[in-house]
Amino acid sequence: MKIEKRVLGGALRVLGKVACQNSPVEEYRSIRFRGGENSVKGSATNGREWITFDLPCQADGAFDFAIELKTLRDRIRHEYGETIELTGKSLPWRDVAPVPDEVTQLVLPEDFAALLELAVQLVDRESPRQILRGINLSSSGITATNGRELLHLPLSLQLKEDITLPFPSALLTAKIATPGILKVWQSNGNRIFRIEIGNLCWQGMALSGTFPDWRQVIPSSKILDYQISIHEPEKIISFLKTVPDHEPNHWIELSITPAGLVIIPINYPDMQLEVKAELTGQPPRVALALNKYILMRMLQQGYTRLRAHSDGGVPVVASGGRGQYIAMPIRILSKTNIKEKQAMEPVKTINPDGAAVEVNPMEELNSSIEELRGKLRTLFEESALLSRKVKEAVLQQKQREREFIQAKRAIERIRMAI
Repeated sequence: MKIEKRVLGGALRVLGKVACQNSPVEEYRSIRFRGGENSVKGSATNGREWITFDLPCQADGAFDFAIELKTLRDRIRHEYGETIELTGKSLPWRDVAPVPDEVTQLVLPEDFAALLELAVQLVDRESPRQILRGINLSSSGITATNGRELLHLPLSLQLKEDITLPFPSALLTAKIATPGILKVWQSNGNRIFRIEIGNLCWQGMALSGTFPDWRQVIPSSKILDYQISIHEPEKIISFLKTVPDHEPNHWIELSITPAGLVIIPINYPDMQLEVKAELTGQPPRVALALNKYILMRMLQQGYTRLRAHSDGGVPVVASGGRGQYIAMPIRILSKTNIKEKQAMEPVKTINPDGAAVEVNPMEELNSSIEELRGKLRTLFEESALLSRKVKEAVLQQKQREREFIQAKRAIERIRMAI
C-alpha cells in the first residue's frame, strides 16, 4: 500500500498514544494495517485499549500486515518524497471484543471531545488511586477530580450506571469535532466501552473501582455567603505565569479591598497585583489562599465567579464556565500583610498554678533543637552498639568455621593413619 507521509504522520500521532514502541510485546509496539482497495484501517493496542483509524491511501487488493511504530517513524523522518510504500509481516493480532446485541448505546454531542479536553486538565495520571486517572461519565455529565479540585460538566447522557474512561489521549490528539456513539457492556467481569466518532474507533476496558461521589463535595448554596466576581481574568493569568513556583502548594492569597481584589503570592509578597472585582454578600472575615495552578485553570476555563464562606474552610465553587469548578482552599489566612504573618508572636503557656507565662518562640526552638540532638546522640550510641554486636557475631561465626575445618582435618589424618 502507498500512503502520503503527511497522512501517515497524522495517523501515527493518534495510534502512537496507545501503541508503545518500547513494549516487550511485539503486538503492542506495532501498527496493524488491514483492508483493500476501497478501505484501509490502521490500528494499535496495548492490551487494554484498541484504536482503529480510517486511512486514505492506495492499495492493490486485500492485505493484513504490521510494522513496528519506531520503524514507521524512522521512515517518515529519513525517506524522501511525499509518499511511502508500506509492507510488513503478519502478526497473531488479538481482535477487539465483538459488540454484543444487548448494549447501552447513546449519542455523543459534537463537542464531546472538547469537553473531555477541559476535564483532563484535572486528571492526575500518576495518582495511586487508579480510578482518579480517568474521566467519569454519568447520567449527569462528565466529571474529573484529583482530590484537590473537581470539575463537573453537565451533559445529558442516558447511562444507567456511571463509567470511568481511561485517559483519552488518542481521542484528544485526533481532535474530532463531530457527533459520536458510545456503547457500554459487560464482558468476562469487565465493563467495556466503545466510542465511534468521525473516522476513529476507541474501545477498551473501563477503569475499575468506585469514582468519588462528587455530589457530596459541592457545598450547599446556603453555606456560601459571599461571591467574588473577577472582571480582569486575563491580567491575573498573565501575572500568575510570572510567579515562581514554590512547592508543594504554590499559595496565592485573594484579598478583598475597597478597590477590588489583590492577588498576593504567599512566598513572594513583594509581587502583588490589584485587579477590578466585585464583592457580593457577606464580607469575608478571613482571606483565603488557592493553589496557583488551580486558580489559573479556573480562570482559563472562564470560571470568574468564586463563591466561598466568609469563615473559610469550605470548598470554593466557581462558575461562569461550562460547568462547576470546585477547589479546596489550601489554608485560611487572617492577615494580608506577609511581614505580619512572618513576625513571631510570644506563645503563652500555662504554669501548674494556672498563671499564663509568655515564652519566646526562639527559646522554644532552641530547646527543641537540643532535645533533638539528645535523641540523635542516643540513636547514634545504640546504632554503634548494634554494629559492635554484629562484628562480634561475625567473628564468632568465623571462629566456629575455623574450628570445624581443624576438626575435619584431624579426622582425615586419623582415617589415613588407620
